[in-house]
Amino acid sequence: MKKSTKKVLNVAASAAMLAGIAPVAGIVAPTAAHASGSFDVYSVPTLGTGSSESLALGRVKVNVDKRTLAGGNNTLTFTLPQGFEFPTTTTGQNTTLDPITFQDGTTTATGNTYEYVALGGTAPGSVAVNVVSKKSAQIIFNGSVNNADDFELLLNLRDIVSTGPSTGDVNLTFSASSESGLPTGNVKVATVVSSGQVALEANDTESSSDSFGFTFKLTESVAGSLKSGNAVKLKLPSGFEWESRGEFTKLFGDNNFDINDLSVTGFGTDTLTVAAVNDSAISSTAASFNMVLNFRVEDEDKAKEGDVTATVSGNSSSNISSLVVGSYGEYGGGVTVTSPTTVISGQDEQQLGDIVVKESVAGSFINDRTVTLQLPEGARWQSVYEDGETATGTTGSVDTANGLTAPRITYTGTDGRTMRLTFPNQNTSNKAGSITLKDIEVAVQPGFSGDLNVAVAGSQGLTGTVKVATATPSLTLSASDATYSAAIGSDSANIGNLTLKEGAAGALTDDDNGLVEVLLPAGVTFGSVPTVSVTSGDLTIRNVSIDTYNNSATQGVLRFYVDSESTTASTIAINGVNLRIDRTVPQGNIVAKVQGDGAANTAYHGFGDVTQTWKDSYRYAAQGTIATIGTQAPGMESNAVTAIYTIGSTAYKVNGETRTAEVAPYVENGRTYLPVRYVAEALGVTPANILFDKATSMVTLIKGDRVVQLKLKTNQLTINGSTINMDVKAVTKANRTVLPIAWVGKALDATVMYDAAAKTVTVNSK
Repeated sequence: MKKSTKKVLNVAASAAMLAGIAPVAGIVAPTAAHASGSFDVYSVPTLGTGSSESLALGRVKVNVDKRTLAGGNNTLTFTLPQGFEFPTTTTGQNTTLDPITFQDGTTTATGNTYEYVALGGTAPGSVAVNVVSKKSAQIIFNGSVNNADDFELLLNLRDIVSTGPSTGDVNLTFSASSESGLPTGNVKVATVVSSGQVALEANDTESSSDSFGFTFKLTESVAGSLKSGNAVKLKLPSGFEWESRGEFTKLFGDNNFDINDLSVTGFGTDTLTVAAVNDSAISSTAASFNMVLNFRVEDEDKAKEGDVTATVSGNSSSNISSLVVGSYGEYGGGVTVTSPTTVISGQDEQQLGDIVVKESVAGSFINDRTVTLQLPEGARWQSVYEDGETATGTTGSVDTANGLTAPRITYTGTDGRTMRLTFPNQNTSNKAGSITLKDIEVAVQPGFSGDLNVAVAGSQGLTGTVKVATATPSLTLSASDATYSAAIGSDSANIGNLTLKEGAAGALTDDDNGLVEVLLPAGVTFGSVPTVSVTSGDLTIRNVSIDTYNNSATQGVLRFYVDSESTTASTIAINGVNLRIDRTVPQGNIVAKVQGDGAANTAYHGFGDVTQTWKDSYRYAAQGTIATIGTQAPGMESNAVTAIYTIGSTAYKVNGETRTAEVAPYVENGRTYLPVRYVAEALGVTPANILFDKATSMVTLIKGDRVVQLKLKTNQLTINGSTINMDVKAVTKANRTVLPIAWVGKALDATVMYDAAAKTVTVNSK
């Protein structure tokens, strides 16, 4: 509906209604589905609960769509809510509204005179308002039709009588017969509050080390909200006192209201009282004013640094209980981070949370003095990582506030870990200034984990540390059976499976060549190519191979390449790991390490003097124990006991002697199970020292000073009183207790080797 096609109808209704207005609000809860017009509300005043002989509710515009009015009488009834009435002198009055002016959208207007248009042959003067009771009135369209155009009717609700309404919304109800098509519904025209309330604000506050000023704003919800006596009290915290008041500005209220209607007392104390000079309203309508108030530090030993918060009390209801009126502090400042982020170790372009450097009071930062921010050894500012220690500026942006200007940014030190901010001039505003370093990026060393804390220093006098991020490893390495005990000199140690897990999506990258290497210690090589696959997430890899590292014949490496980075943190399974262990390898843990561009990018790229340090000191994205080396290979010890078992066969050999067991070794769910009794006997445990308590399902083995206990159908293994939680439960097969080979070795202090080709398990005593 274009505005140019509307007609405007001004309705003047005796003493009860007459208007001219500007729109501000709309309809509340329309109720009739047949309504084809609408309502607009031009004001929603706030009223008190007291009685009044004359007040104004909101002004309403009724929008009547064309073709809405049919022949005959069309009546739109509006009803006041409980607590409001029309003046008694208008009750029953039938007033024809005149003049009725239409703006014809199809006719050119001349000056301020518009053509009068009769709708359906009926003159507009036939529209009337009839006040039919103390609470209801009707707008009557006598025989009118409006086929030509829409029109608007403006309704003013003045001189309404308040009889003590309840608190809440004041809704005017419109109703009409369904045949008319006139709009119906509830329209909010006022709000009633239970008692007068004052809204308080503190604007233009200052930060200082001595004296303060601010603009105090008070706004009444209804006339008379600000009472006499102790109307509003503002109590300063310990160490401060009110000093004086300054300029007074009336924002609204009647013309007679001024500063003389206010009482402001309490200067020289910590409590200021603002009140009306008497019990009558300071204004016949709701009033609002600004007043400058000043206070100062009275006792430096008691005054606390930070926000100065005044407590609000008094017999006038207030919208708040406290008000921040300034900020106190000695010269200086601090550094904060709005929200520390998570960064990935081994990657660059890792974004930090916004770093805020702020004065404690205005003027704290002196020109040409500095604030320095030093990263820990495991991190570098991205500018330095890319361009070296001579870099300037930052990867992000600098926002300034309250009089500070952007500092010069350079980097210092022999490693470029320290960002230096030099302030070009002193803040001359009355607000504590601040700068915010946004979207700042760092590069993080492979293997770094934990909090990324920045040390704060510099000639401005700021000190301390601030957490800017938490570093998570790009990935972790774990073994399905890290306790597997391999023998020195073994040609085929089947240690089980390895798992690589990304610390976050995209942790393994396809930047550069995307190489990932699993590096074994010197003297240990891969006996065969394991199966490598992505078991969760959407990472893709390619070109899996094994080799020796850097042309060494005795240090094995497994290689693959990242083909496409993950969008969901992914898991890589390395299954069927078989190792060859040189006879020169010492006893202890076999530790594998993960390196390469794809896993530890920042150790291989970036500016040379930065990345070379990391590559030389620590270039591994992850490391972990994948097995242990417990004994020498069979035949290397003169007193060694060696038992050899064959998968699926009850025959086994002890130092070359063939024996027979009641249950054969077997493979289940990728784990090889051995009968504990026959391994124990082979290693010298006598039958008398192999005990089974049927009542508790407890198996006990005693060999010398070693006591081993296993409880069936649990994963608890106890050795000399120390309990170990196994990754499987002890079970029985053919009435014999069986365990995976690694836990058999752990229980009996033996080493176990598995030969996949021969399908044999070799157990050696220590």
